[in-house]
Amino acid sequence: MFKQKLKASLIHLLLSIVVVTLLIAALIYFWYPPAYLGITNFKDILLLIISIDLILGPFLTFVVFNTAKKSLHFDLAVIAVIQISALAYGVNALYQTHPLFITYNHNSFNLILADEVTPKNAKNDEFNISKFSSPKLAFAKMPSDPTKQTEIMVGVDLKGEPDIDKRAEYYEPLDEHLDTIIKSSLDTTKLFEDKNLTASSKSFLKKYSSHDKFIFLPLEGLNGNAIIVLDKTTAEVVTTIKANPWKFVKR
Repeated sequence: MFKQKLKASLIHLLLSIVVVTLLIAALIYFWYPPAYLGITNFKDILLLIISIDLILGPFLTFVVFNTAKKSLHFDLAVIAVIQISALAYGVNALYQTHPLFITYNHNSFNLILADEVTPKNAKNDEFNISKFSSPKLAFAKMPSDPTKQTEIMVGVDLKGEPDIDKRAEYYEPLDEHLDTIIKSSLDTTKLFEDKNLTASSKSFLKKYSSHDKFIFLPLEGLNGNAIIVLDKTTAEVVTTIKANPWKFVKR
């Protein structure tokens, strides 16, 4: 009996690993690029999925599996429902909180989640995207009209309206504002000398010893902050450096 239970549990585990692995690969490819993983809640929700689908599910199969039981099929069906429900909950949570825009506002970038922004309000078609889309860079431009500026600030302070970095109607292409962004670049002299950087960050800085081709800016996320590195010519994301960006702001 023990061998049958163990075999059934292992088969269940292998099937679960295949499903979860494919799902994780798809989620990272479409919603959670590796550059942003460390400052999202991806790991927390993934832990929930793994604990139920890779641990609890196979364990319950081991407990209930008995070919002599008339209710075996029902028991296994209940376990499957539990796993599918947990998987659906996890995927929905990851959908709601996946980064949809990486928006520049003032002197830093902010990770804007799918449930924090309404892309259909965008005046620029480039940002009128599906909430299922991968993260997209944007520049949140404050209107030049002082009256409109006051309306936005009053809305944020008194009406509970979202800040401008979460309002797609003010988004503009990042490459049209490179000069403004470059002026906010961090003090790379201090950054390159920092001894607390991770091995991967040190490797990047060593590989690109000439930092003149890049822009280094703060990136505020759901789960901590980082430094986002952009190509100074194309305004494309090169990587992120896991470090406290505010230590390197130019004084």
